[in-house]
Amino acid sequence: MFKEAETRRRKWLVLVSVLSVVVIVVLVGLSFFEPFLVFKNAKILELDKGCTTRDIAFILKDKGVIWEPYSFIFWSKVLNYDSKLKSGIYDLKPVSNMSELLLALSKGGRPKELTITIPEGFTSMDIAERLYNNGIVRDKDLFLKYIKPYEGYLFPDTYNFYEDMQYETILKKFLDRFNEVVPQNYDELAKKKGLTKKQAIILASIVEKEAKFNEDRPIVASVFLNRLAIGMPLQADSTILYALGIHKEWLTKEDYQIDSPYNTYKYVGLPPTPICNPGLKSIIAVVEAPKTDYYYFMTTPEGKAIFSKTLAEHEANLRKYYGGV
Repeated sequence: MFKEAETRRRKWLVLVSVLSVVVIVVLVGLSFFEPFLVFKNAKILELDKGCTTRDIAFILKDKGVIWEPYSFIFWSKVLNYDSKLKSGIYDLKPVSNMSELLLALSKGGRPKELTITIPEGFTSMDIAERLYNNGIVRDKDLFLKYIKPYEGYLFPDTYNFYEDMQYETILKKFLDRFNEVVPQNYDELAKKKGLTKKQAIILASIVEKEAKFNEDRPIVASVFLNRLAIGMPLQADSTILYALGIHKEWLTKEDYQIDSPYNTYKYVGLPPTPICNPGLKSIIAVVEAPKTDYYYFMTTPEGKAIFSKTLAEHEANLRKYYGGV
């Protein structure tokens, strides 16, 4: 009697064990084909850099690609995809099983697109800083070194960039936009003002920094053109700031003494390169500058330019708005 009971118990244990194995096999099999059972419509999936397999699993669950996250985690380890999943934006189409899903996510999605605005007057240093802060470039100093020779031609506008974008691709965007926007006959227009195209862009960069309002830019340009014509120093504070390589509201006496070819108080003529990347208004202002008798200008605390023909008039305007002198 005891032996019969023991035999029956063992049979039940074997049966339960077999059923358990069958259930596990079925569940594992179902988990492998889970995407086929759940994922019926195409999905857009965005995976940020640094996402772990666990993070991705929960994103897939939230997007309705899988029922639950743990089967994805399990199969990523079994199929050796745990460290192969890549970031990006995926246009996922329905797949038959976990292997196909993991394979798709190991290929890398398209880069994440970022819209970045480069304002008029940004220097190459400003541009490098902004793109670095937004993850477009990884090495700010190396990128700055790459674009620095193109100062003045990195046209300010709103662009679509991608994370970790190639330097040459970024530069091409800026230069293509410059060539697209600046008139094709700009060389000829500059020549009429006694300038080469390069000189006109240098002057435009100074106008960009010195004039706050668009209506003032052509007349500010005329002041500098008049000074160049008689060999008078430009005396533009913005060129000294460029030489200093920092942003500051007021220059000191020591700043004005800096020995740099960009110091237009010490050296007559234009600086050797543009001091920023001017917008179209400043670029056109140089070649459309009216003929004036102005040789001086100052700006009010609000940024409005006040023009003078003589030093005496200029000093009177300074006293009016700022006192002293």
